[in-house]
Amino acid sequence: MNYLKLESEIISSVQHLNGHQKHDVLDYIKNIKPTSHNSKLYRRRAMKEIREALMNY
Repeated sequence: MNYLKLESEIISSVQHLNGHQKHDVLDYIKNIKPTSHNSKLYRRRAMKEIREALMNY
């Protein structure tokens, strides 16, 4: 799945959340720590984790 499709999927998933839930998702995103210096790999892993977190809401 490409980056832009993931990004739009995350945005559409967050739109229906209430303010508290959106705040929780934002905190989750901010707390994702890089696992390596490869930013492409980090971004891909972060987007996957965000998608999984949104599916659990």
